[in-house]
Amino acid sequence: MNEHKVVILGAMGAGKSTLVRAVAGGTVVDTDVVNTDASSSKLATTVAMDYADVNLPNGDRLRLYGTPGQQRFSFIWPVLLQGARGVVILADASSPDVVQELQSYLLAVREHAQGVPVVVGVSKFDMAPEVDLDSCQLKVQEIAGRPLPLVPIDARSEQAVMLLMDVLMGEVEAAALVDDHA
Repeated sequence: MNEHKVVILGAMGAGKSTLVRAVAGGTVVDTDVVNTDASSSKLATTVAMDYADVNLPNGDRLRLYGTPGQQRFSFIWPVLLQGARGVVILADASSPDVVQELQSYLLAVREHAQGVPVVVGVSKFDMAPEVDLDSCQLKVQEIAGRPLPLVPIDARSEQAVMLLMDVLMGEVEAAALVDDHA
């Protein structure tokens, strides 16, 4: 049996908690509280983390950690990234500058989880179809220092979330193969 620790990073409102709930089938430990951040209209926000422990059909375990997105909680990101086998970074396509929003999360991964497989999910793409995914991909690669898969996603769709997780697990398996042959 293998354990896969996956950390979900991204801005407040990008869909991290929704993604964790979709993967876990709704069974999640969360730390949501009333939102007091005036920059967002969300009613509740995560202040420590969301956590789900999922038994996979092949006997493996998936441990999901959804981080709080606000910069004031960035001290927890390196702690949660320790020992991660994979990272999902969610960006809100409807934000004014989706690439700028991604930068702090990409830099945190580059500093604290170098070489860990990462997938970037762009949520709320239906609300901002004008977002140029190709230029976004180039900026993500520039900031990350390596190419990363970029996937448009609706975090409310279990099917879309599972596709994103399949892409991540493919990256995890590819990294393991490379490590085995190094």
